[in-house]
Parts: sequence; structure tokens; C-alpha cells
Amino acid sequence: MPFHPLPTKGIPGNLLEDGLPGEPIHLHISAVGPGQRSHPPHQHGGWEAFYLFEGEGTLEIEDERLVIRAGESIVFDPRRMHGLVNTGNSEMRYMVILTKE
Repeated sequence: MPFHPLPTKGIPGNLLEDGLPGEPIHLHISAVGPGQRSHPPHQHGGWEAFYLFEGEGTLEIEDERLVIRAGESIVFDPRRMHGLVNTGNSEMRYMVILTKE
């Protein structure tokens, strides 16, 4: 099947196969400075994963705190209130992978 470009944050060459029902798996790359977060804690359906390319962050899931570092990933249930904050001393670059409900 042919593919078409899908504009995606942080990924200039993202392609999506024609004929798929929407975007069944969403991914993007974010960069966040030390002490910052890309958005406030939130929740949503589907499944979510983070993969850190650079830096260190803390994934906050309700009352839990999990440190993740460059080269590590985490998969979790985003129906729980969650957020990711850069707790390192340098920029944190990471990929977000989301599935639809």
C-alpha cells in the first residue's frame, strides 16, 4: 500500500500507510529543559510509552515517582493521572508513543 506524510512534532519524515483508520498509534518527540514539563499532569485513554533519548526525568503517576534515564523506556496506563518532569541538569529529549482507546 502507498504511504502519505503525517506531520508529527519532532519527526520531519513520519509516514502513515494509506487506508489505516485514522492514526492508530501516535508518536512524537519532545524536548524539555531542566525543571520543566511539557504539560501539566493529565489522564486519557489508550496506552502510553516514553523512551528517553537524552537526559533524566521523573514520571509522576498519581502518588508514584519513577526516575527514567537516557536509553530507558516505560509503558503505563494513562487513565491514571500522570506527568513527566525533567529532573536532570540538561535538556530531556524523549519519544511519546500513544495508542487509541
